[in-house]
Amino acid sequence: MNRENSQSVIKNLQAISATFAKDTAERQTRRELDPADFEQLAEAGFLLTGVPAEQGGLWRGIAESVRDYTTMVRTLAHGDPCVALVATMHPAVMVYFLGCEQVNDAPQAWLAQRQSVIELARNHWWGTVTSEPGSGGDMLKTKTAAKKSADGIDTSYTISGNKHFGSGSGHADYMITTARRKGAEGPDLFYLKIKDEPWDGSTGCTLASAWDGIGMTATQSHAFRFENFPATKTITSELLGKVSPITAVIGNLLFAAVAMGIADNALSFAKDKLKGKLQNMRAYERIEWNRCRNEIWLAQQAFDGAVRAAEASGVSAGQAAIRCKITVSELLESALTKMSIVVGGASFAKGMPLAQWNQDVRALGFLRPPLPFAHDLIFDMDTDDI
Repeated sequence: MNRENSQSVIKNLQAISATFAKDTAERQTRRELDPADFEQLAEAGFLLTGVPAEQGGLWRGIAESVRDYTTMVRTLAHGDPCVALVATMHPAVMVYFLGCEQVNDAPQAWLAQRQSVIELARNHWWGTVTSEPGSGGDMLKTKTAAKKSADGIDTSYTISGNKHFGSGSGHADYMITTARRKGAEGPDLFYLKIKDEPWDGSTGCTLASAWDGIGMTATQSHAFRFENFPATKTITSELLGKVSPITAVIGNLLFAAVAMGIADNALSFAKDKLKGKLQNMRAYERIEWNRCRNEIWLAQQAFDGAVRAAEASGVSAGQAAIRCKITVSELLESALTKMSIVVGGASFAKGMPLAQWNQDVRALGFLRPPLPFAHDLIFDMDTDDI
């Protein structure tokens, strides 16, 4: 498959997103996802972001895919940021398996399993329920225990532990997570077949708390307690270290793209509200409007620069991608706050979209890696002499 196939999917998503945008007021009141939305995305070809081009999918490696993939989710964010963020999890998760550039020396058994996961991605949604309370977003600090099942299958385990921020819970067919085998130096990556599982603990999955965030309200980012829940071991800690750099590039840029899409919406909304009023602004409002526009411009430059870095250097663009996520998060939160001041008190009315967009943008700072952990990573990556 060549880039024209990705462009065709983008065109399909633009039409879907435009339809979503007509119902912004109603969508911002939602606390749950609508399965029909994701049926449309699947029909549009979005699930093929999890399949290599040589197998009829859209993935052509970091350098050739990053711009198209970020455009897809930014486009979706124009219509519904919650749908966009949950959809983003599919390619972000599948990159663990698509990044074969880093695992050419992987065991044949894993390569066969990888292929089975790719086949599932053609028609099934993937997500993640990896974060744990107290881990600070560092998946290597998992306390979840993995225990070998008695069925004799090498990859068959059960896991026990607490997880949260499972975006798309109840929607995703499969979710990845991390857990630690007894005696293992590091955690392994597992996947859970979780669609339609009861959340009452009867099969080992208990809803600990339903998502009630004031941002990304309809992402169903629930918290769970797993107790001897069936899991499939898929990527060992050694392999995880080889594929994680790829996910660091794609994941950070996809998350940042969602926030950029929200900023596009907010700026368009503010311009419309301020039409004919700019010349009558108070001095403070003029200054804040200029600062708001400058911050959005700077966020765009950071985003564009990180995408170009990924196109130029692929997996080596990890530092640029994390810096981009941090910068976009901080700039857009500040920009939309200033924008709200300039638009006025009415911007915080429930019937207006700006207040919710403001909170949705803030969510970027909590997505993996959350800001404190992201800054740690940047500090550790920076080997330049001070």
